Amino acid sequence: MLTAKKKLFSFVFLAAMVSLPMASAARADTPGRHPAYLHARSDLRRAQMIMRVHDDPDVMRRIHEADIEIDRAIHEVDVAARFDHKDLEDHPQIDTSLDRRGRFQKAMELLQKARADIGREEDDPSAIGWRDLAYRHIDKAMEFVRRAARDLRMERDLGW
Repeated sequence: MLTAKKKLFSFVFLAAMVSLPMASAARADTPGRHPAYLHARSDLRRAQMIMRVHDDPDVMRRIHEADIEIDRAIHEVDVAARFDHKDLEDHPQIDTSLDRRGRFQKAMELLQKARADIGREEDDPSAIGWRDLAYRHIDKAMEFVRRAARDLRMERDLGW
C-alpha cells in the first residue's frame, strides 16, 4: 500500500512539474493587463518614426521637440503599464510613401489614438499619475506638430 501511495505521489509530482513550464509559456503570449497601453506605445513610436523624415531646419526644430515629448510619453506609458519590454515593437514599419502633408496627418492621427488608448479606465491607482504625465507629453507633442505645420503654412490644409 505504501509503495502505491509513493507511486501515485511521484506521478502527481511529475505531472505538476511538467505542466508548470507549459502554463507559464501560455501566459507569455497573452497581452497582459494593459493591452491598450501597448497599443498606445506602438502608436507613439510609429508617430515618432513618421516625423523623423528630414524637413526644413525650422520645421525640424519643432519636430525634434515633439520627438522628445513622445519619448517622454513612451517612458511614462512604460512605467504606468509596468512593461517588461518583451515583444515591444520599437522599430515599427512606417509608410515611407507619405508626402509631407500625409506624414503630418498620420502622425497627428497616431498621437490622438495613443491618447485615446491610455484614456481607458485605470484599475491601478499607482499608475494614474504616470498615465496623466503621458497625457501631458502627448498633448505637448501634438502642439509641436501643429506648430511645425503652422511654420509650413499647412495648418489650414490639415484642418487644424
